[in-house]
Amino acid sequence: MAVKSLHAVAQSKRPQMSSRGELKRKQILDAAAKVLARRGYIGTQLFEIAEEAGTQSGSLYYHFESREELIEEVLQEGVRLSFARSRAVVDAMPPRSTPLERLSAALRTHLKFQLVESDYARAVARCIGQSPQDMWKRVNEKFRIYGRFFDDLIRAAMKSGELDPKVDRSALRMLIIGAANYTPEWYHREGSMNADQISNLLVRLLVQGVGTGSR
Repeated sequence: MAVKSLHAVAQSKRPQMSSRGELKRKQILDAAAKVLARRGYIGTQLFEIAEEAGTQSGSLYYHFESREELIEEVLQEGVRLSFARSRAVVDAMPPRSTPLERLSAALRTHLKFQLVESDYARAVARCIGQSPQDMWKRVNEKFRIYGRFFDDLIRAAMKSGELDPKVDRSALRMLIIGAANYTPEWYHREGSMNADQISNLLVRLLVQGVGTGSR
């Protein structure tokens, strides 16, 4: 049975929740996102999620069948929100915007969203390489769709001549997105650079590099 069908079956087995139940479920997801953003997959425990949500650990199982189901839903939502946010910013740009300006805006949005704007997006970044293979395979399917969005932006910037068309497009995409996704591992709000400065530096690395040309 396909993963989507399994999820649909699981959903159908749950009792219909009231609006209050739906609100509590959302509170649990929000709490799980906060804990995952701090702890990553390995360090996240249900009692801490329950404490963050203001409930008892046992009550989590009324809304989610397992720790893994709860975490996977957070990760799926993190990718969805990140993609929606980046796409909305690009779609809102003036028609005269160049392909490179669109790519730069998407990259800045993606990085800033996961650094300071969304616990869900930061949770995804913190769980890369930690979550079980089958879980990550399903989450990564969403990531691939998001990746194609960036791939299209890079392709357009190469076609316009703003980026070197001889560069391997796939490698370039993985390098810049990989760098962005690793940033939550070392970023600190009290550090020497804020989220805007870091995103600007990443765009500078993409567009200009940091070499001075001197020897």
